[in-house]
Amino acid sequence: MTKQRYAETPEDFLPLSEIGKLSGLDYMRKMMAGEVPSTTFARGCNYWISAVEPGRVVLTGVPGHAHTNAFGGVHGGWYGVLLDTCLTCAVITGLQPGQIQTTLDLKINMLRAIPPGQEITAEGRLEHIGRSTGVSRGEIRGPDGKVYALGTATCLVMAAPG
Repeated sequence: MTKQRYAETPEDFLPLSEIGKLSGLDYMRKMMAGEVPSTTFARGCNYWISAVEPGRVVLTGVPGHAHTNAFGGVHGGWYGVLLDTCLTCAVITGLQPGQIQTTLDLKINMLRAIPPGQEITAEGRLEHIGRSTGVSRGEIRGPDGKVYALGTATCLVMAAPG
């Protein structure tokens, strides 16, 4: 497990103007290394960045009882959080200095139930990066290699504030 750190207050995050000075790949590598804070949502959802490469981000996570629905299964929102994160982070790896992004569209197909306590990986891969949009696709897989969910995301690419 990498040693990510999390923001304790909003002031702990880098301002968008500072983030915009880095390439998206450098920013994601710094996040994985703990040099800049990771999303605070990751701590509560029990996942972390386990790999960052150009066009590819992998998360590792373990859903617990806190992530279950009223039937005791892992809540679909947990699938969504992990896929939104790995898919948009894959897009971030394609950003040039001066660019930031935000999610425009997220599509998820849940194929099977993740048992609480089972470690999974969520991998996002960049498919397209242009002047105004980035598109990625990916999946959540169990330790046996089975696919638990598929997802795609479209992100709006924009200029970082000055």
